[in-house]
Amino acid sequence: MTSRIHVLDSGSASPDLRFDAGRLRGIAGSAPLTITHDPACLAAEIGPADILLTNAKVDIGALRKRAPHLRWVQVISAGVEAYLPTLPPDVMLTNASGVHSEKGAEFVLAAVLMLNYRIPSFLAAQARHDWAQDFVRPLRGKCAVILGAGAIGGAAIRLLHERGMRVIAVTRSGTCAVPVEAAVTLERLRKVLPDADFLINTLPATTETTGVVGAVELALLADGAGIVNVSRAAVFDKDALGAALPRLSGLVSDVFHAEPMPKDDPAWDWPGLIATPHCSVDDHEGYIDRCMEIFAENLRRFRAGETLVNLVDPTKGY
Repeated sequence: MTSRIHVLDSGSASPDLRFDAGRLRGIAGSAPLTITHDPACLAAEIGPADILLTNAKVDIGALRKRAPHLRWVQVISAGVEAYLPTLPPDVMLTNASGVHSEKGAEFVLAAVLMLNYRIPSFLAAQARHDWAQDFVRPLRGKCAVILGAGAIGGAAIRLLHERGMRVIAVTRSGTCAVPVEAAVTLERLRKVLPDADFLINTLPATTETTGVVGAVELALLADGAGIVNVSRAAVFDKDALGAALPRLSGLVSDVFHAEPMPKDDPAWDWPGLIATPHCSVDDHEGYIDRCMEIFAENLRRFRAGETLVNLVDPTKGY
């Protein structure tokens, strides 16, 4: 049976995240292809499609009630926690994991360098008109504990190694595809935190990872350690994180518990915080092109009955 492809190309998406209709038709080949531009019309227009490609969040469970043939959904984000609660067991979900790896890794390295060289402290001193010198050594020999070693985490590990750093990876399996000094499970996180000069989070938000770094874990970090968060804020207990910051070198975070951050959120004034508005691992130039490469390969595999790349495991949450 010929696959039928439906595309949600939301008009509300950033122009850089819109799909090129010509390229979509080239990828689809002889397969029927239909496109919806208004998310409110998706359920009425998806028809008998068994494949959905979307650049906007959708309630897959609700959609399935109107689209009984739907078997596979491809999204353009790496995080999938918004889709999983209603994902039917017989619908495959694939994400855009890997698209962010190069820029994400560079941002992690930039953030570690900023924390190592006490940039948050210097910015605070500048605001006070205070000439406060602080002499620190380079990264070589210092230790990064990195939570998660997927596409971004693995690429970041390589860059940190190039600077001569020691890296301990904390992963669900306790293994790491990239060479590291040690790899441990989340259950052993507390054992390795005292070694950390920098704690870097690249974990997705799942039932296992939500709140995994709380007051007890943060207390195990040495005074002057720094934290980098490029994945999900929910991994940290927010109140505990804010309370710990005064004795740390700082926090560089691209993600927050409420986004956009409310203007009256006390986190804006946390000491040592450098906040970026959830954009520092994304590169919109060429982003959709890389997502289209994933979709094209997955379409080939779908037609051939092969395992899809970036296939989400709902039991793991990624």
